[in-house]
Amino acid sequence: MRAIWGILIFAVYFVLANLIFGYISPSMIFVGFPCPACGLTRAGFLFLTGNFAASFEMHPLFLPVIIFLAVYVLVKFRWPDKMKVLHIPAAVLIVASFALYIFRMFYLFPHQPPLVMNENAILFNIISIIRELI
Repeated sequence: MRAIWGILIFAVYFVLANLIFGYISPSMIFVGFPCPACGLTRAGFLFLTGNFAASFEMHPLFLPVIIFLAVYVLVKFRWPDKMKVLHIPAAVLIVASFALYIFRMFYLFPHQPPLVMNENAILFNIISIIRELI
């Protein structure tokens, strides 16, 4: 039952954040800069529509993340006592994600989606208000 509530809360957040802010990433909403996971959702949509090359370009780690999540769910529900087996693959995926993020921010930011800057982010609005007050 908790899983259903978690999925429902995530779905409501996904829809509301996208409608209100135009982004689902808290990093893009609050700070205005992309996070290491930015582009995963769009990569998923592109993958599901058969646009495999565009999916890979949007976020190269989409497939490894999906495969890891599938294995995670399988192990959690089928062999819960073997969860420690996933620590090393999870660590490798996290390190790869941050390495890819640094590479993409250096070479693609801020001109190629999903690595763009959101100038309407809450932080930028707060800074603008403070500048006006000073």
